[in-house]
Amino acid sequence: MGDHSRASGTIGKARTSAGRGTLGSGVFTALVASAPYRLLWISSVLTQIGQWMLQVATAWLMLELTDSALWVGLLGFAGGVPFLLVAAPAGALSERIDRRTMMLGCQAGAFALGGSLAVLVLTGRATPLVLLVATFLNGILLAANNATRQAVIPYYVESRLLQNAVALLSAGMNTTRIVGPSLAGPLVATLGVGGTLLLQAACLGAALLSTSRLPVSPPTARRPEPFLRGLVGGVAYVRRAPVVLALILLASVPTLLVFPYLQLLPVFAREVLGLGPSGLGLLYTVGGSGALAGSLFVAGVRSMRRRGLAMVAIIVVYGLVVATFTTIHWLPVVVCCLFAAGFLGSSYMALNNALLHLAIDDEVRGRVMGLYMVTWGFMPLGALPMGALGDAIGIDRAILVGALASSLVSLLVARRVPGLLRLS
Repeated sequence: MGDHSRASGTIGKARTSAGRGTLGSGVFTALVASAPYRLLWISSVLTQIGQWMLQVATAWLMLELTDSALWVGLLGFAGGVPFLLVAAPAGALSERIDRRTMMLGCQAGAFALGGSLAVLVLTGRATPLVLLVATFLNGILLAANNATRQAVIPYYVESRLLQNAVALLSAGMNTTRIVGPSLAGPLVATLGVGGTLLLQAACLGAALLSTSRLPVSPPTARRPEPFLRGLVGGVAYVRRAPVVLALILLASVPTLLVFPYLQLLPVFAREVLGLGPSGLGLLYTVGGSGALAGSLFVAGVRSMRRRGLAMVAIIVVYGLVVATFTTIHWLPVVVCCLFAAGFLGSSYMALNNALLHLAIDDEVRGRVMGLYMVTWGFMPLGALPMGALGDAIGIDRAILVGALASSLVSLLVARRVPGLLRLS
C-alpha cells in the first residue's frame, strides 16, 4: 500500500508538471512533461525495434527455408493468434495487479526467447517448425505486454495530453518501422539471421532496463469482481456503446484486410520487384518514414474538428493507395505509395486509439484496451489467407483484393453508426 501511495505521488507530480509545461502546444509535450511516460515511451520503442528486427529476419529465413508465400503468411499467423487469445484477458488482468510487474515479466520472457532463437539459428537447428513455435510464444508475450501498455498510458499523463501521448507513442512505434527493418535488412545480408537476432535480444534487454525504472501502477479496481465476470463485463460494455464498438471495428477492418501486406512485403519485394534483403529494408524504411510523419502530424494537431469523419476518410483513402502500388510495379511509384500508405495508416491508428481512450470510462479501460489489442492479432491472422491467395493468384493481386475490401467495409461501418462521424 505504501509503494502504491508513493507511486501515485510520483505520477501525480508528473501530471502536475504537464499542466504547467511551457510546451503545451508543442508536438513533444507529453514526453517533456512526464518522466514516467518518457520511460514508458523509451521502453516501448526499444521493444518494438526488437520485434521488427525479429519479424524481418524470421520472415526472410522462412522464405529461404520454404520458398513459399504461404509459409511466410503462416509465420505471421502464428504471431497473431496469441493476440486473439491473450490480449483481452491481459487487459482485464492489468486492472487488478501492478502493470509494471506485468510488463517486466513479458519483456524478460521475450528477451530469453530471442536469445534462445538466435542460438538455434546460429547452430543450424532452426527449422520452419521452430520458427513457428518461437513466433507463437513471442506473440503471447507481446500481446500481454502491449495490452498492459495501452491501459497504463492515461495513468501517466493528463487527459488533455492524451491525444498527444497516444500519437507520440504511435510515432515512436512507427519510428521503429524505419529503424528496425532498415537495420535488419543490411544485418541479415551481412551478419546473417542469427547475428540479427542477437542484436534483437540486446534491444529487448535495454527495454527491460527502462521498464524497471517505471513507478508501480496500482490496480484500478477497488473491489474487483471475479475475473471471468469482469472480462465478460468489458465485452458487454463495448456492445452497449455503439461508438466504442464502431471504433474497435474500424481498428479491425484495415488491420485484417490491408496491414498483412507489411508481413508479406518480403514476398512482394522478391517475387514482384526482384529485390533482395537490402532492397526489402529500403521498402520498410520508406513506409516507416511515412508512418512516422503521420503520427507526428496527429501529435501536433490541437484543433482538428470532426476527427471521426477524418479517421473514416483516411481509412478509405489508405486502402486505395495500397491498391495503387499493387497494380503499378514501377519502383518509384511503389516507393511513393508506400510512404503515403505509411502516413495514412499511422494517422488512422493514432486517431482511432485516441478517440477510443476518450470514449471509455476508467473503470473498464484495461478490459476495453485489451479488446482493442485483440485487433492487432488480425494483421497476422489476415496474412495467412492473403499468403495462400498470393500463392494462387500472385501476391500483388492478393493485396489488391484486401485493400479494396477494406475501403468498402469501412464505409459500411461508418454508415451504420452515424455518431462515429460526429466525434471531435
